[in-house]
Amino acid sequence: MEDKQQELERLIDLCDGFLFTGGKDVEPSRYGEETKPGCGIIQKYRDEYELRVFKAALKTGKPILGICRGTQLINVGLGGTLYQDIPSECPSEIFHRQQESTYSFSHSVNIACGTPLYELVEKERIRANSFHHQSIKALGRNLAVMATADDGVIEAVYGTSKQYVRGYQWHPERLFDKDEENFAIFKDFISACQKSKEL
Repeated sequence: MEDKQQELERLIDLCDGFLFTGGKDVEPSRYGEETKPGCGIIQKYRDEYELRVFKAALKTGKPILGICRGTQLINVGLGGTLYQDIPSECPSEIFHRQQESTYSFSHSVNIACGTPLYELVEKERIRANSFHHQSIKALGRNLAVMATADDGVIEAVYGTSKQYVRGYQWHPERLFDKDEENFAIFKDFISACQKSKEL
């Protein structure tokens, strides 16, 4: 009978790419911090499982995409840290947990020139939604900033190695059908998965 790691590796071999979705907060002990009052609900078993999947996926060289919590998980998996609660740790005039519909835009993000996102959309600013109270503090290994909000909060990151690793703090899956830049994010990921499959 296969052990859990062998079973995980077998399942990962069947995949062309990996998408880590939004969800609850990553447990602060995963990045060496005590839990602060502003930290929200955590799911220890989900953290444990997804970090195992992420680290195994990273070894395959296959494409990896993170959305919201998924971006934070990628950062923690690479040794980075998080702001446990933006309002209490780095107050901002931007409300990162919007009250508008989940399918509405909230604020713009500034895209760094020369990054994969800039090359993809060929714009320095695009619109995004916002449903998070945590964000990246210290970047993990081999990650670089791809976009920020006007208050400096990191909104997107990418891997600096050859492997396709992207993370978006907002939820493009709720905007892709009304906005070509957010749609391009998924087309880019799917294209990377197709190329990976061909290798």
